[in-house]
Amino acid sequence: MRRAQGAELALYATIAWWAHHRGWSAAASVALVPALVLGTRFVGVASMYAISWAHRAPRSADERIGVLGGPAAFLREWVAFLAMALVYVPWERHWLRPDPPDDAPGAMPVVLVHGYLVNRGCWRGFVRALEARGVGPVYAPNCRSHMAPIERFEEDLHAAIERISGGGARRVALVAHSMGGLAARLYLAKRGRTRVARLVTIGSPHRGTWLAPWGVGANARQMRPGSEFLRELAAREAALHHPDALSIYSMHDDMIAPQDASRLEWARNVALRGYGHISLFGAPEVVQIVVDELRRPG
Repeated sequence: MRRAQGAELALYATIAWWAHHRGWSAAASVALVPALVLGTRFVGVASMYAISWAHRAPRSADERIGVLGGPAAFLREWVAFLAMALVYVPWERHWLRPDPPDDAPGAMPVVLVHGYLVNRGCWRGFVRALEARGVGPVYAPNCRSHMAPIERFEEDLHAAIERISGGGARRVALVAHSMGGLAARLYLAKRGRTRVARLVTIGSPHRGTWLAPWGVGANARQMRPGSEFLRELAAREAALHHPDALSIYSMHDDMIAPQDASRLEWARNVALRGYGHISLFGAPEVVQIVVDELRRPG
């Protein structure tokens, strides 16, 4: 991702150099580089909102956010996307502290499971918020999410859970965002619930998303509505005894469409409003819901 970021900056610098030689002032040419960086992501977020709007789920009157709420939600999502794409994910080693030792003391280890095309760096703010509230120890392992099928992602998650749980000596809580929720469900379907005390998913495409056909890689194809992967996962789960689970999602998610595809039949579901896909799992409201869930008896 750092290489891709460097290649992008090199391309924009070349465009700025060409503009300068075409008569642009030096100041305008230099300003063109950040404008392109910000503008391409603005267009990207706008495109995702357009697709998600076309495939949106029906909303009740109390789920609507009004004329001013829409632009505010868009701005939050764009800023959150910029921070994740430009800073926290490509430079995660500089922004997110290393995981604690596998045998770190604590009531229940929390394993944060990232989503599609990102890494553990996306959890930077969430880790800080959980630890500030005394939750933990908190782990954020990296799993293979670029191009690989979700089965390979699940293998990495399984290895992390085995290590952190001490081979089953203690149970963990899984908190998963986006595609990470599908990997967590696959883990439970394949390995059982003996290592997992509870599951929280945030903005996960449990029944797929119409943004997936625009993605790349085997995992993107698996997240298409009605995919063979989703059908087989649901069939596997039909005979399982599920752990305590909660699904949190936003009725204004720009990457999960329809938005109620994040509802999980065998979990408790909490629908929020006014958050995009990235701004959702960094919202203080969501952090508090997760903390309350992790502290809930049972």
